[in-house]
Amino acid sequence: MGLPFGGHLTHGAPGNFSGRWFDFVGYGVDPDTGLIDHTRLRALARARRPKAIVCGSISYPRHPDYETFREIADEVGAYLIVDAAHPMGLIAGGAAPNPAPYADVVCATTHKVLRGPRGGMILCGAELAERIDRAVFPFTQGGAQMHTVAAKAVAFGEAATPAFTLYAHQVVAHARVLAAGLEAEGFEVTTGGTDTHIVVADPAPLGVDGRTARERLSAAGMVLDTCALPYGDARGIRLGTAAVTTQGMDDGDMARIAALFGAAVREPGDVSPIAAEVRALAERNPPYPG
Repeated sequence: MGLPFGGHLTHGAPGNFSGRWFDFVGYGVDPDTGLIDHTRLRALARARRPKAIVCGSISYPRHPDYETFREIADEVGAYLIVDAAHPMGLIAGGAAPNPAPYADVVCATTHKVLRGPRGGMILCGAELAERIDRAVFPFTQGGAQMHTVAAKAVAFGEAATPAFTLYAHQVVAHARVLAAGLEAEGFEVTTGGTDTHIVVADPAPLGVDGRTARERLSAAGMVLDTCALPYGDARGIRLGTAAVTTQGMDDGDMARIAALFGAAVREPGDVSPIAAEVRALAERNPPYPG
């Protein structure tokens, strides 16, 4: 996915090695719906005949259609690489579709929604395993960090439990409540909602741009970053619900967070009353209880 539409820096950005070693051509989304334009993707693949197609982004709030990506990759003789860094925790918990049956390679982080240590994983079939192993070691990495390997084992064990399945589905449910709440506050929510943990919202209807919204929210104790919106040069705000779900917050808290967002973005001056409520909400739901 092209960077302006939510693609990752490692998917061909000029400042990243991927953009220096490989010739990436980004695909985009339909400007009206914000959804991946598979017709244009297919046409682009036919015209460029790539060696690989990368499916994944940092801010696309809907489930990719892995089956269609597979069909397009097969049509042009390309490998299909799925970057599942963001949805991997949802996939493990059964709250998002599994790309493994369709992809030649699946790569993901072990932190984010999966809630493991900072690190990564690569999944592939036997026919690519040796080549990928050599690309990791000795080409890019040295010795393994065994404490991280142990922490990953713990995280994978937790991801196989019923409690994790419940968590994954709660993450999605909370994101949908948050998206609806932001929309009610006047934000324009990309694609009209979410299927995942991600919510992307444009604060322009409230009279501010993404960077101004970020500054006002930060002053009120709600720290986040901006992201590209799938139209023009505007920037919006990107949110995720994994952390607040882990802290034990519920649907009512999501609705309140949306209201606090609206109040903070509309307030150009003193946000201390909002910050106090944010602090109280966080204290009622500590990240490390006890």
